[in-house]
Amino acid sequence: MKMLIRFCVTVLGVIGGAAPTCAADVAGIWALRAQGSTLMLLEVSRSPKGWTGSWTQPTSYDTNGEYFNDIKANTTTRRSREAYEIEDGIELVFDNPWPGGAPDHIAIHADGASHASMQWAAFHSTRYELTRVASPISLGPWQTDRGYIPDIIRSTSDAMTAVFNADQADRLDPANIDWKAVLPADRARRELTQKLLDNGRLSSGDDFYHAAFVFQHGEKPDDFMRAHALAMIAIARGRSDATWIGAATLDRYLQYSGRPQIYGTQFTRSTTTFTQEPYQRGLLSDAVRKASNVPPSAAQEKQCEAWDHRMPPEKTP
Repeated sequence: MKMLIRFCVTVLGVIGGAAPTCAADVAGIWALRAQGSTLMLLEVSRSPKGWTGSWTQPTSYDTNGEYFNDIKANTTTRRSREAYEIEDGIELVFDNPWPGGAPDHIAIHADGASHASMQWAAFHSTRYELTRVASPISLGPWQTDRGYIPDIIRSTSDAMTAVFNADQADRLDPANIDWKAVLPADRARRELTQKLLDNGRLSSGDDFYHAAFVFQHGEKPDDFMRAHALAMIAIARGRSDATWIGAATLDRYLQYSGRPQIYGTQFTRSTTTFTQEPYQRGLLSDAVRKASNVPPSAAQEKQCEAWDHRMPPEKTP
């Protein structure tokens, strides 16, 4: 549904070791950017009569808090009807252009340098980055047939990083994995990762990249499909190298569901040699594998041969 967005917006300052900020730090022009284009401008100024502000945005667009699409080329600028100081910033109040609509409240907290972060009240988990600009700039340009992801400040979960590091540490020496100890540990790690997901504690591309590996080391097709979904989010949130785990999770899901893999990321050994079977080699070209950060077919065959010579007969990968 196309609509003019009418949400209360809260802009959060950068937290950490920076010096304390004050309301004066927010004076100026702030840009909300989305993949290289400017989505909105917030201009804040102070006069002897007090604070004022303006808000320039497309006349209409759709958003779910993560993506902005159906963005119109025309723009509209609204002037604040009132403004007042809040902790480390300014809150601007704008009349809603929709009849009977509640006024929009925008609070801006700066870090005292060139950036701030912006959170829409309707989407508490999403934080957008604002960049200070020297003068007003044009919005867009936009393609009407695509969506845009605004610059977002996402923190990485220390808990998820620790789970991933433990998962990887258990696999440092593939020839000597103690599966009696690792399998229960894997189950515990999946359980903890699922709790982090359910509680909305994972946000960054790194978080979802780590979570994908944890579920890739599952035991049933649903684990691998969940891992695949997480890998797709990791890619969308900036982990371009997550294309490999995205391919591997799909391959493992296919094989555990009784179908052949299609990328060639999976190697198993039940007797004395490694195999990639079942493997539908012709479905994807090596060009697609390369684009997915997966080795070409010839390199896969060499890898299989190398493992045959390296791994003791009684061990499994």
